[in-house]
Order: sequence, then structure tokens, then C-alpha cells
Amino acid sequence: MADLVVIFGPGAVGKASVGQALAEKTGYRLFHNHLTTDPVAQLLGWDHPQFQELTWDLRLRLFRAALAEPLHPGVIFTFVWAFNVAEDGERIAELRELFLSHGRRVRFVELSADLSTRLAREGTPQRLQMKPAKRDVEWARSYLEYAASNYQDQSLGQFPWPNDWLLIDTEQHQPDQAAERIIAQWPSLFNLAMAE
Repeated sequence: MADLVVIFGPGAVGKASVGQALAEKTGYRLFHNHLTTDPVAQLLGWDHPQFQELTWDLRLRLFRAALAEPLHPGVIFTFVWAFNVAEDGERIAELRELFLSHGRRVRFVELSADLSTRLAREGTPQRLQMKPAKRDVEWARSYLEYAASNYQDQSLGQFPWPNDWLLIDTEQHQPDQAAERIIAQWPSLFNLAMAE
């Protein structure tokens, strides 16, 4: 595997949709957040004391296995990053270091949209298909409101690695347009994948 693109932002901002569009254009593998959160929640529950630790350990094991796989051009990882929760920043720094220590490049794409837009997106067919935990739409909307009140889910211009960061407003850009912006921002990151 070559490189890592982390797409982050608040719930229902379009991370998986943009990630899917980027994967289709580049050949990178999409590894969206719910591929690990939903199985752990299904088995142990969202409120289990070890939920975060188990989810992160599972992700790291999968990333390490992917790094050893030479045939993959790269991975797109989606994540809700709470900037006011120290563990989130520490985990992302750990993931970044894992890829850098293997000679890989890491880029970050922050997506933004206002809460009313994100509430309206909750319950869309693609979201319901990709994320079983969001099928209770009323609960999902209520959680979006809770998260908006309790977590800083945007970097607010204070991103720790600004040279490797791109901010995209998903109210102004459809997923395909956002994917094109990402490719245009870092064309050398995707050359190998696009040539295959």
C-alpha cells in the first residue's frame, strides 16, 4: 500500500460519499469509520467501556496488514475527529506516524457543512446502506445535535499539519467535485493509482 488520505469532519458531512468518489477515481481502498465501529457496537454496545480502545486496536491491526500488502495503491480512512478530546488527536498522530514510519505519505481532508445541512442528509439511501447504525434516523439526527453541542468536530484553522491539509465545504461541492479538488491538491499522491 502506498499512502493514506484521512477524510474527517462531523457526522453526515459527506466523508464516506467523498471517500467513495475518491476511491472510484484513484483506485485507493475506502475504509470508512463504520466498518470498525458497527461490529464492535453490535457485539458489545456503543457505551461499552472498551469500545474506543477495541475499535482503534482493530483499525491499527488492519492498517498494519494493509501496509504489508504491496498491491494496494493507498487507503482512504474516514473519521469523526473531536478536537476537544485528546485521545482522538493522539490516535490520529499514531496513525500518521505508522504510515510515515513505513515511508508512506499522509494527507488530511477536512469536510465542513452546517448542522442544518447535515441533519437533512441523515437518512439518505447511501447513508443507510453504508452505515447500519444510522438506520434509526431520529436517533441519528438527535446524536448529530448532541455531538454539535459537545464536541469540537472541526479544526477551526488550527490543524497540526497544515501543509498536508485541505478544507472542503460539502455544501458547495458534490462528492465528485470534492474528489477532483483532492486530486488537484496532491496530484503526485495519486499518480501511481491512476496509472493502473
